[in-house]
Amino acid sequence: MTTAQRPAAPAPNAPVGLLLVSHGPLAAALRDTIRVLEPDDPEDVEALSLAWDEAPEHASQRLEKAIGRANRGRGVVLLTDMFGGTPSNLALAFLDRGRIEIVSGVNLPMVVKARALAREGRDAREIAHALVDRGRRSILAAAELMEAERRAP
Repeated sequence: MTTAQRPAAPAPNAPVGLLLVSHGPLAAALRDTIRVLEPDDPEDVEALSLAWDEAPEHASQRLEKAIGRANRGRGVVLLTDMFGGTPSNLALAFLDRGRIEIVSGVNLPMVVKARALAREGRDAREIAHALVDRGRRSILAAAELMEAERRAP
């Protein structure tokens, strides 16, 4: 069992940890944006931005440390930029159903939802499932949406 997966004693009312992982600066940008939109707990979302030329072994070590920082004792949900990319592929080594969950295709509405669900005390698996739904519902084509609104009675 790795340090990232080792269960920690949960702090009272500790939420599931949230970790954004991406190629380049996307993860840090999403974390910084959520801190501006909802500044009440600026440390509850961790971010790991992998360099484009970073060696996978080094990136994996950094990811393990970031998971350890994010884990407050109730597990971690990792939100990665895209399935099949280096961040997601490295994250799969840490997948532990119910404790460490991975959701790919992160966007800002998903981060907002993840934060709200973690604060409600939801577990990692519940958060992961809800984020897949939220991600799908948050992607819209504006023209189609406006056309549907015009047709509505």
